Amino acid sequence: MNQLVRMSQVGEAESIKEPSPEFRVPFAQSGAFVCKYIIGEPSDQAICCGAPVSDGKSWCAFHRRIVFEPARPGRIR
Repeated sequence: MNQLVRMSQVGEAESIKEPSPEFRVPFAQSGAFVCKYIIGEPSDQAICCGAPVSDGKSWCAFHRRIVFEPARPGRIR
């Protein structure tokens, strides 16, 4: 799924702080409404961010800004 980020949101992304390491949880034990961003190398014992997400997305706001490139005006997809 491709997500668009408005240019007005780019400045906001810079102010988002990294979630606390205390949220981290083994991927296999992560439930619904937590960030599934894998910390470190993916493996059968992968650890994910685990920060709460309330918007139904797979990643928290901090990790979404890493995963998705902001949309640029005039860019053809």
